[in-house]
Amino acid sequence: MTDLTHEQSAPPGATPDRVRGTGWIASKVPLAVAIAIAFVFHLQTKEMEVGSLTEAGPGFWPRVLIVAIIVISVLGFFIDMRDGIEVFELGSTVRVIAGFAALAVFTLMFEQTGSILAGFVFLMLWLKGLNGESWRMSLAISVVAPLASYLLFVSALGVRLPEDIVASLWGGR
Repeated sequence: MTDLTHEQSAPPGATPDRVRGTGWIASKVPLAVAIAIAFVFHLQTKEMEVGSLTEAGPGFWPRVLIVAIIVISVLGFFIDMRDGIEVFELGSTVRVIAGFAALAVFTLMFEQTGSILAGFVFLMLWLKGLNGESWRMSLAISVVAPLASYLLFVSALGVRLPEDIVASLWGGR
């Protein structure tokens, strides 16, 4: 038994259904938007000193990123990407919005509770809520990853993070 795509199984002479989000506009407009956003950021960083590669100024890396975005976007105009565009459906769009909401919760909690509790909540929302992982896997990753991250960055590397209410239970900061 062979698996046929919708186009292959259609009767001869029938026109294949057009998949939403695969036309010229869907493939080129995001590139134009990326160029426009890069241009806005360029205007924002125009007054910043660039410096040199060995003595980079505050505007060096933003400019590198702006140039990279513009170059990649311009190249995209010359490459036919219609076959490689993801089709957006309501379910996947809701998941993306929920992912941003989980990130917003993490950001708000990070300053108030520290990285461990904020990381735990973020990972639980992401793994269990958005990805549907098992409770065991979600809990294991959500406990181990923020603790390991805290120990690496704060204890081993000495990075200053906001006071952590969980770490304060064992004498951490």
